[in-house]
Amino acid sequence: MNSQIKQSLYILLSIWIAIGLVGCSKGKSDENIANKELRSEKPGAAEAVEKSADQDALIQKFNTVVSSAKEASDIVSFLNENMNKAGQNNADQMVRELYTFYSKDLERSQQAFFADDVQKVLTEMDWPITSANAASIPDDTIRQLVVTKLSGGYKLVWVEGSIYPIVDYSSQQIYSTYLSKPLNSYIALKAAESSEPAAMDAGLVISWNELSNRAIMAETFLRDFPDSPEYQEVEDLYLDRYLSMYLKGLPNTPIANSENLKVIPEVKASYVKITKENPDTVTAKMADRLLNILAESNDVVLIQGPSGKRLLPEVEQFQKNYRTMAKSLL
Repeated sequence: MNSQIKQSLYILLSIWIAIGLVGCSKGKSDENIANKELRSEKPGAAEAVEKSADQDALIQKFNTVVSSAKEASDIVSFLNENMNKAGQNNADQMVRELYTFYSKDLERSQQAFFADDVQKVLTEMDWPITSANAASIPDDTIRQLVVTKLSGGYKLVWVEGSIYPIVDYSSQQIYSTYLSKPLNSYIALKAAESSEPAAMDAGLVISWNELSNRAIMAETFLRDFPDSPEYQEVEDLYLDRYLSMYLKGLPNTPIANSENLKVIPEVKASYVKITKENPDTVTAKMADRLLNILAESNDVVLIQGPSGKRLLPEVEQFQKNYRTMAKSLL
């Protein structure tokens, strides 16, 4: 074989070797990159598993706290310390467990305020009684009772001459960052009521317009969160409290003037306002139906009969059937 042919073969062999080396190098490089990516993914996956395990352990610990809790403050203390570690689903679950505790504990807590001397001591205190001034309660036992209830998410109200605790739903709004939208909306609705009840002593303590706003707030919850565990409770609140009071009034806050037998102007103005500003709501549609009756009766709601005043038959029929009509519109 002459030298020229040998030289050509040597060049070709060199090229093949170079190509092979590049391929091997690229294969190893690709493998290294893949391994590097895999390694970079593994910490995230491990972190997720670790996080899930931590949350499961947290819930187990929470369940132990709930099962042994003597006071709501035991549960609230745990929530305050651990809510930021729970995850949204677990956070929702824990708050709902707190509400379950309240439902069982509320009557017992209220009865404790009617024990000997409690009412006497508390009615002599500056009102309202909050965590800021509870420390000044002179009686040790009563002071401890009040402090324990307040730290457990209760607040004290003074109704018909008596002081007792109710659930202060606004206290759970500090958890809003960790909770789902449905539960946050439920808490906002309940907080409005616990902060300023719509009615007390058989009469409204908020305006007719504010009452209509509460009704729409509850109605909006029902529309937006039909699968919420709180749906039935909010439906009852809407139909049997807010809408009932709005369309029928209360013994100490009627919708009609007993002297001229006509609808009170402020009430009618609220009906007109809601039908203009929120015409697509069930609350507005029900108010509009009542306005149509009033248009036919020249605003008369009551009639004078042999045995005294009574509702105009058309108004009476409307009020009798309002719940069925409203529920069909939801």
